[in-house]
Amino acid sequence: MSGLRDLRTEGVPPIIIALIIVLGVVLVFEFAVPRIVASRLENAIQSNVDSVDYVRVRLRSFPAVNLISSGKVNSVSMNCRGLFIEGLRIESLMVDARDILIDMQALREESRFSLSHIGQGQAELVIGQDDLNRYVSGLKGVPKSVLIELSPGRVSVKGDVSVAGIDIPVNLDGEFVAEENGTRLSYEINNIQVGGARLPSIISDGLMRGLDFSLDMSSLPIPVIISDISMEDKIVRITGRTPSDAG
Repeated sequence: MSGLRDLRTEGVPPIIIALIIVLGVVLVFEFAVPRIVASRLENAIQSNVDSVDYVRVRLRSFPAVNLISSGKVNSVSMNCRGLFIEGLRIESLMVDARDILIDMQALREESRFSLSHIGQGQAELVIGQDDLNRYVSGLKGVPKSVLIELSPGRVSVKGDVSVAGIDIPVNLDGEFVAEENGTRLSYEINNIQVGGARLPSIISDGLMRGLDFSLDMSSLPIPVIISDISMEDKIVRITGRTPSDAG
């Protein structure tokens, strides 16, 4: 029986054995390299934002040697949760894009996540009502009593404004809008009321300055251009696309 095994082994040409070994090495290389680079990108994102609870990057690059030599990636998928940008917590950020060029020099030498080019891609952000309230409470000039309520198609702001030492309850209705060609998210006040009465401009102008909320979308790990903003129950959902180039 052992002699039969020896004959079978001896019957396999060395070139076939070598090809099998090479094929195994190539497969391991193709699977391992994108995951190793993705792990370094995750660490770079964590190091370059205020804070993030969870980040996962998936890369598809074939052949993998293109990723090592030039940073070329066929597609990238990024999922972040609990991402803090400019003091605001983003509940979730998901980006799927194609035709990516990663700045490998910045990644190797500075541990920095930088993209030289982004092709077609889609993105979605979700910001929660509680996180907005925590953010607004830290804005200079905004009364501590201010409370944001998100409902379908509407952003309501309630609070008290001190006028001559008297606290006056104020209700504001507004919406989140895209500005600067979709690169900035801002809050726009549509209506201010005090018991149904119109406020004097000196009060309304002060409130608008205090609630000058904005978020620079280019400060995200992968920049996003806003396509649509949807106010829902206790969340605001932002969909967008990736710009043609980034750095």
